Amino acid sequence: MKSIRSFKTTAPVAAFAAILITGMVSNPPHLQAQDSNEALLIQKGLTIAPVPLNMSGKDQNLVGLGSYLVNAVGDCNGCHTAGGPPNFDFAAGRNPYFGQPKMIDPAIYLSGGRNFGPVGTPAGPSGYGGPAIIARNLTPNYAGLAEGGHTLSQFDHIMETGIDFDHIHPTCTAAQLTAIEGGATPVCIPTGAGNRPEGILLQVMPWPTFQNMSDHDLDAIYEYLSSIPCIDNTTSMPPPGAPNELRNQCTSPTAPAAAVPVDADNASRSSRH
Repeated sequence: MKSIRSFKTTAPVAAFAAILITGMVSNPPHLQAQDSNEALLIQKGLTIAPVPLNMSGKDQNLVGLGSYLVNAVGDCNGCHTAGGPPNFDFAAGRNPYFGQPKMIDPAIYLSGGRNFGPVGTPAGPSGYGGPAIIARNLTPNYAGLAEGGHTLSQFDHIMETGIDFDHIHPTCTAAQLTAIEGGATPVCIPTGAGNRPEGILLQVMPWPTFQNMSDHDLDAIYEYLSSIPCIDNTTSMPPPGAPNELRNQCTSPTAPAAAVPVDADNASRSSRH
């Protein structure tokens, strides 16, 4: 049987070995690979962002990862933009389906407006199924809060539970159902046997899928949505009966109005109104 050789380890060599072993334990190879992979996704996300990003006070890594999830995985713009034909969500002359170099139209990016129609049970003489479900404006408000003013905590709750903090399309009450039978069209979702949408929850929006995402991914999406330009509803007015889907304010309501110089004639005309 071979003998086991023993040797004396010098102090510097022993110290180096201890550092090496500690590093391997604290940063195992699979974690290093994950970090490296996420770094690639972050860089890809920053590269493909279709609009200028406001990085002030933001975590660049979260913004980049969020952009990757929004623009390369989730196609959020596909539902949350209402561009019309022929280019839909692409800029004029930059529609890839026409063989043109691709460019998302930044003027309407994630500003909402896609009409998914009603989801309720047709009721009353007109077969009223409730108001149309309109994709929301996801751009930040004047304070930089994503999705028109929701906090990170609210955003996480929306994505995990589907709760609609705006309460735009409540389920019809018994009195409203009676009114619908008389020909009225209140802003509520009528229900029937086998079709009972819960108005407190977002309809159409695929939150049952997104609720499976990690907290880290949700944080990244929120950080990205907080960094894109604000778009208010003057560019895409809400449809009748759905006044709040696209409402977003890019200027602080407490900001002083900008002074508008007027000449004497204008001043005189203004005083007469």
